[in-house]
Amino acid sequence: MANIEMIDEKEAMSMLKVSSRATIWKYTEYHNFPKPIRTHPKQYLKSAVENWILSGGINRISS
Repeated sequence: MANIEMIDEKEAMSMLKVSSRATIWKYTEYHNFPKPIRTHPKQYLKSAVENWILSGGINRISS
């Protein structure tokens, strides 16, 4: 079975090197950043965040 690792919003922000929750929202809204799996407290699937970064992040072509 795959190892499912969750990260909180602060860790996601650290991985992206951003300091604003609004930036995360903009990335989700306009740049196809993965939506949180849990909403309170916000938690993201670590592999989804890593894949988004590796596939170009905000520089990738939006679909």
